[in-house]
Amino acid sequence: MSSKYPFIKAVSIILRIIWYLQWLFLLALIVISILLSTNSSIVNIDKLKGFNVQFTKINIPNSISNTDNLQSDIYLSNGEGRLHIKNIEHRFIFYRLLSVFVDTLLFIFVIFLLQKIFSGLKTGSFFVKQNGVYIRKIAYAVLGIALLPKIIDYVTNIYITNNLDIDGIVLKARFDFDYRTTSLALLIFVIAKVFIKGAELREDHDLTI
Repeated sequence: MSSKYPFIKAVSIILRIIWYLQWLFLLALIVISILLSTNSSIVNIDKLKGFNVQFTKINIPNSISNTDNLQSDIYLSNGEGRLHIKNIEHRFIFYRLLSVFVDTLLFIFVIFLLQKIFSGLKTGSFFVKQNGVYIRKIAYAVLGIALLPKIIDYVTNIYITNNLDIDGIVLKARFDFDYRTTSLALLIFVIAKVFIKGAELREDHDLTI
């Protein structure tokens, strides 16, 4: 069947390559986490200690003069930046790595389900209920990709905001809701429901013949 549909074979190969690459990336995350926990000199901690933060206000200590020679206080408001702090505790880094770890695991799960679908397509199993079940699981996984890493980042930002007191900087924790990925997950879920229902109707029709 795969010789009849070369596109299916090509996509299956691409999915397999992505599958292995994601596992290599996950292994690299585990190795980095172990090296960080053992304070190994192999990993440059200073490069990893930078993390994204949202701020409400940053006071700039130097005043400026305008054309009228009037002194003005200046500050930045409502923005996002990358904060670097030397000698910071490792748990901030582990929280960020946890977010990436969860995101990668869910993506691997999606690739696994896609491989299941395409392996069935290669044998000629197209409009079957099981493919709809796989698609529904993909919808749940995509929803997890949209929400779980964001929740972890939000909890981490709350922890950072409550535990870091930086003079002149007012940090804030904001939940960045991923509307597009969430909408995509809901769309995939609807497609899965329609697919499963259609497959069930086809099975009933085949039984009546």
